[in-house]
Amino acid sequence: MSVHSKQLLLQVLLVALLIAKSKTQAISRPNCSSNCGDVTIPFPFGISDTCSLDASFVLTCNQTSPSSHSLFLPQTNITVLNISLNGHMQISWPVASDCYADGGKLVRQSFQDLNLTTFQVSSNRNRLTVVGCDTLGLMVGSDLEGKNYTTGCISLCNRLQDIETNGTCSGTGCCETSIPRGLSSFSYGSGSLFKHTHVIDFNPCGYVFLVEDGAYNFSSTDLFKFDKTTFPVAVDWVVKNQTCEDGKKEAFSYACKAENSECFHSVEASGYLCSCSNGFVGNPYLLHGCEDVNECMGSNDCVDGAKCSNSPGGYNCLCPKGFEGDGKNYGTRCTYKSTINSRKEIILIIALSVSVGLVALLVGSFYVYWASKKRKIIKLKEHFFHQNGGLFLQQHIIKHKGSIETAKVFTIEELEEATDNFDEGKILGQGGQGTVYKGVLLDNRTVAIKKSKISDPNQIEQFINEVIVLSQINHKNVVKLLGCCLETEVPMLVYEFIPNGT
Repeated sequence: MSVHSKQLLLQVLLVALLIAKSKTQAISRPNCSSNCGDVTIPFPFGISDTCSLDASFVLTCNQTSPSSHSLFLPQTNITVLNISLNGHMQISWPVASDCYADGGKLVRQSFQDLNLTTFQVSSNRNRLTVVGCDTLGLMVGSDLEGKNYTTGCISLCNRLQDIETNGTCSGTGCCETSIPRGLSSFSYGSGSLFKHTHVIDFNPCGYVFLVEDGAYNFSSTDLFKFDKTTFPVAVDWVVKNQTCEDGKKEAFSYACKAENSECFHSVEASGYLCSCSNGFVGNPYLLHGCEDVNECMGSNDCVDGAKCSNSPGGYNCLCPKGFEGDGKNYGTRCTYKSTINSRKEIILIIALSVSVGLVALLVGSFYVYWASKKRKIIKLKEHFFHQNGGLFLQQHIIKHKGSIETAKVFTIEELEEATDNFDEGKILGQGGQGTVYKGVLLDNRTVAIKKSKISDPNQIEQFINEVIVLSQINHKNVVKLLGCCLETEVPMLVYEFIPNGT
């Protein structure tokens, strides 16, 4: 074997050991044995006080031969065959019998006594069975509260040929009966009505035993050659002899320790058990005993093409892109998702389209209104400009450009900005012919703006000539006229500002 092969084998062995260790910790307490021979020992059971929940769950593991071990209930010879966390246990228990010789002489008889101090024999999963052609089987027992019960059946037949069917106990050669619920201790044995004198040639013995359902199939050969000495018996156990509600009130002693664990009442016995919640597996009696099941690693309900996604306690099936549904065979599966696949989507699209259309209509209407109003204002200003002699003044300015100083034609926007829209706080004075405002032009010149009240359209040309003449006068005792605004119904004049002046 090569070095590489040895290293690979070592890694595989280490992984196997880790897995085995993980499995051991999942069913028993740390540093506690999880099996005795072939029998697994899950907590709350253990083979010592520190490995079990309490003394009632302590088991004994004895070496019965050089190569095998057997598990026993404490201080008994009751062999434990199997323990499951769902409240079931399987034990082995002997057969009771009575045998006769010719003439009806009793040669052997045995009775069996079973005492389960804290557990109960399952009434649903066991049958008291009697085998023989002259045999009466009886069981006498009591429950945990001390109530006594008796049950039994009788099996008769005259000839071996009377046994028509193997495998069933119908009363001929074999009979069976149910047992009372809640039995914790009992005795059973067999007897004979005629000491087998009529059937001694093929059935010298009678047998009585308690057996788990399905563990025994009657055969006519058992009447003369019965070679079985023990049978498996189903036993029920509970972790606490109280209700879940009472158990939860005592947090320290409450047995369901694991997260994602649940408490439930036992159907067979009196008390409660614990189980891992759906989607989790393990031992609910250990603190970290319940682990999430990765359903995606094994069989699941996802349809072909859907991607399995594990989640705590469950899983999801994700449909491919362009498909919708839960992706499960027994659900809505995966169906093709159209662009518009529902009435709601159609209504939503229509509503959205109408909303966008209304917004566009409102914006468009506002723009048309604003543009129309702006055009009206421009036309009105042009009208006033012409009415107030604007063209005449422009011609004069062009004609004398550069030769003499002429008046400036201001726009209404310039004067509105200079006076903060003719704010009342800017008023310098008021008279019969108008109001004078203080303003600051864009070039930071402070000016006085006169807003007249009355305008005579017949004197426009004279007004313009006066503006031209006054704008050219530059004398220290005369306020200089800087210009005018002709875009309003009544022309406005702009003078230089004289502090403390008139």
